[in-house]
Amino acid sequence: MTPPPAPQLHPAPLGLVVRTKGTLSSLLVRVPDRVDLVVESARGDVNVTDITGNVRAVARRGNVDIKVPGYAQAAVGSGNLSVMMGATSWPGTLAFSTRHGDVELWIVARAAFDVHLHTDSGTLFTDFGLRGVSNGASETIDGSVNGGSSQRIDVEVASGSIRLLRLQPQP
Repeated sequence: MTPPPAPQLHPAPLGLVVRTKGTLSSLLVRVPDRVDLVVESARGDVNVTDITGNVRAVARRGNVDIKVPGYAQAAVGSGNLSVMMGATSWPGTLAFSTRHGDVELWIVARAAFDVHLHTDSGTLFTDFGLRGVSNGASETIDGSVNGGSSQRIDVEVASGSIRLLRLQPQP
């Protein structure tokens, strides 16, 4: 059996880009504090934890799981997406999407932002007290959280559900 091609590492402004072309069973990348990370995977799951920088992940096939104290963005072709981010502020719009799979986002409860959630075929749930509309199998929520701001979260799913949840500090 031929081993998959080695991942490619490239420097980026304030960070590091990691690209994989084959299926990897496991890849561990350590980055210094406050270094941003971009991960692009053709096939296989992407898990990002224990970094202090921000993350952008793209996976064509595979699940993405991100847990960071900063902010993140992610796109998945086929697979589930789960993000837990500790930032209360970020620049502009954070985009999350999947064609076939579910999205679960945990956002700090006190963060102020505008939000757009849309699924072509699935359900939406949020504990931020937002209301949406449905049309056949599609559902959409547009609203403001904690008064809104210039920050935005945009979540698009073709086939799957979206859950936008409050991340509460532990006592």
